[in-house]
Amino acid sequence: MPRLDQIKIFLEENNLQFNDLKPIQNDASFRQYFRINDKILMDADPALGENIKLFININSLLKDFKLNAPTIFVKDSINGFILLEDLGEEIFSKILDNKNEEELYLKAIKILSVIHQQDLNNFPQSNYIDNYSIDSLIKESLLFIDWYLKIHLKINLDSKKINEFKKILSAIFVQLDCKYDKLVLRDYHVDNLILQKSKDTLMQVGILDFQDAARGSSSYDLASIIEDVRRPISHELKNKLVASFIDQTNYNPELLAKEIPFYSLQRNLKILGIFCRLNYRDNKTKYMSLNSNAWVYINFHLENLMMAELKDWMHSIIPNEK
Repeated sequence: MPRLDQIKIFLEENNLQFNDLKPIQNDASFRQYFRINDKILMDADPALGENIKLFININSLLKDFKLNAPTIFVKDSINGFILLEDLGEEIFSKILDNKNEEELYLKAIKILSVIHQQDLNNFPQSNYIDNYSIDSLIKESLLFIDWYLKIHLKINLDSKKINEFKKILSAIFVQLDCKYDKLVLRDYHVDNLILQKSKDTLMQVGILDFQDAARGSSSYDLASIIEDVRRPISHELKNKLVASFIDQTNYNPELLAKEIPFYSLQRNLKILGIFCRLNYRDNKTKYMSLNSNAWVYINFHLENLMMAELKDWMHSIIPNEK
């Protein structure tokens, strides 16, 4: 059955009219979102590899953390539809400016501190969440090789060079001593946070796009938002946010000083690959303009002594890339 017909049936079953659907600008995934009356329709087609069960599980977990994930009104796991609470249009990326950025970013850090303080082992939902292991991180990082180097720059690496890359990342990761006891949202950035001034305290920050969450280190999400290609921030603000996170969590500063460079660098290598894949495979060209921001973070962290081998490897392949 065509997808549009499936949507019509789902809406009719819930006393909603197809003609009332209003598309929302979609993210870099195959999921689609629509406004309909006072709700959001998530269209996550299983035929395209989407699985709403993951979203539902993490949504439940975040609500148990007393955080503002959207309420689920109706779900159809077989066909991949959810009717959600509409958290509004005050997306951080749209409303951030020089006057409010410190306040809003500090709110985002507060959310991360609350997530960090939760022991996942106390929540049954965590039994269905995968570890953000080095194997997962390497698999993501290979997108840089497969799409940025091979497709974008036309550089084909032999298996020896690729294995070197894997071994280097593994050796750095060992130094982080990851415990897999914290929730990592993995897409924690200004496009996925919504301000709701009508709500109180922590509930003022609505959280979106968390279905890919994993078990790992909270510092991954911290690195995601303070070194985000979509909206780079000043070193001064970045330092304030890191200090706030440490103050609220008692996170080991020395460990954090290792984790942020690794996770930021790994994430931005992955992002380069994803943006190239979106461009060349999916004809979504707008993300390519952000590649230069990713390189700013990558080149900065390559100067870290912990990254010496990775720096040598990178420069042997693409010595002048910026």
